[in-house]
Amino acid sequence: ESIGFQWSSDDTFLRVAQGGQGKWNERFHELEAYKAKHGHCNVPARSGALGRWVSNQQRHYRLSKEGKYSYMTDERVQKLE
Repeated sequence: ESIGFQWSSDDTFLRVAQGGQGKWNERFHELEAYKAKHGHCNVPARSGALGRWVSNQQRHYRLSKEGKYSYMTDERVQKLE
């Protein structure tokens, strides 16, 4: 009897990574709109989903600079700078 064990997680990882990139871009565009309205990107962490996202970007940037695991990529850093 088969339970459908997946021997390779490559496909799953790719779908999750691509989905994560889509969400990242969505939040990035929200940040662009925030900056257009407020003139800065200093979203308070307590300002809902966008604030939490900004806080996470800052945290993952620090982690990457410390050589620790982080999902912050060079491409993301360039977009945020």
